[in-house]
Amino acid sequence: MFACVSSYYFYAITSQDLKFAQLNTQEQTLKVQIAKLKIANLTTALQENEIVTSDYAATKSIPYNYLYVSGTVTNTGEGNAFNAGLHVDAYSAAGSIEINMTFPLSGGTFGTDSRTDAYAASPQYSSTGSGPSLQLGKLAAGETVEVNIQIFHEGVVTNWTVTPVWTNPQ
Repeated sequence: MFACVSSYYFYAITSQDLKFAQLNTQEQTLKVQIAKLKIANLTTALQENEIVTSDYAATKSIPYNYLYVSGTVTNTGEGNAFNAGLHVDAYSAAGSIEINMTFPLSGGTFGTDSRTDAYAASPQYSSTGSGPSLQLGKLAAGETVEVNIQIFHEGVVTNWTVTPVWTNPQ
């Protein structure tokens, strides 16, 4: 009789351990599903053009070339995108990096060094005497924003990548 009771309790404990493991797995699956519901996802519809100012009569008086980025960025995810911006890497024909910065979606005119920063902050582009802030912002789920960014730089860039960046809530 002791063997029967012992066997019954062994079976009951093993069965409970299996149910507990299944519940833990189910809990982890649900946590992953909940996290996915809160994740942001930025998609872009952008155009980028390198403006070589000496090539155009209307821009000959501008002392620096600039990369012009325009279009839209949409948060197609279910959560808010924090610290949202566009990271730009741009290279000269020789392969040297000319731009390696992240810009806010709010747009504006920016420089990549002290001289181009000062030019971007000039009265021609800024009524405050300083360029726009590089502080990144928030893009709500389903929100679309128009982007217009001018990035003054030294030299000429011939290839570039523009990548949306953001953080998801923890």
